[in-house]
Amino acid sequence: MAFNKYCGYFWAGHLLFMGRCPATTVHNHYALQVIVNREGLFQLRTDGSSVECGGVIVGSDHPHLLISPCDAHSWIHLLIDHQSEVAKTLARRHLGEGKVKILDDDLIKRLRGCIGTPGNDLGSCGQARDVYRKLVTELDGYSDEHAAEAVDPRIQATMDLLQGEYLDRKVVVADLAREACLSESRLRHLFTEQIGIPLRRHILWVRLMTAVQFAVQGASLTEAAHSAGFSDSAHLSRTYRRMYGITLSEIVKNSRFVQVISCFS
Repeated sequence: MAFNKYCGYFWAGHLLFMGRCPATTVHNHYALQVIVNREGLFQLRTDGSSVECGGVIVGSDHPHLLISPCDAHSWIHLLIDHQSEVAKTLARRHLGEGKVKILDDDLIKRLRGCIGTPGNDLGSCGQARDVYRKLVTELDGYSDEHAAEAVDPRIQATMDLLQGEYLDRKVVVADLAREACLSESRLRHLFTEQIGIPLRRHILWVRLMTAVQFAVQGASLTEAAHSAGFSDSAHLSRTYRRMYGITLSEIVKNSRFVQVISCFS
């Protein structure tokens, strides 16, 4: 199978990454994580013990280590900001008071079946979103009261601003609210209601995605940091590791194999 390319699709509060498992040390990350090996089993080490499995959900900020066969290059990694409605629903339905849920064989089979391609490239953002929706649906990750609605034009305009003239400078919510003709409190509430993640968290995800894009295209980490509104490369690196559990330099050193796709629009 053509698994040599690793593809990451970013949108509000979510990263769907198709490729090998990069972490080789105990780590934790801010996002809730769903991990499935499409080709077999792997070792999960957590809480002082080790278990062999094909898929797992790991809660936010929980230390763990994944050990995979050397030839396993096709994984499903779904990282969801723990403040998002989807992550809260997944945590409530799968984790309860715990931090780890080993997925059963039937669910793993259904999750693997959500990927319609033998490789790691899902194609367009539309196709990646379809895969994401299938994965979350199989995981029962949508709240009962949540219904998809068209994005309010004022919220769409706010997102466009954040990816345009506001990307590399400090964001003042009052300025965004004025542009949207809303009060600050109404903007925050409407944004979370419609996008499923708080405004400040969305800003962070947009900037991380932008920095990764610059980095894998050959920019230095300092250039990538400044282009995405981070104060310096150290700030960017700390934030990236905090969110994803690995360093941005690990992605950059394999950049010829990595494709990063922004699906925020």
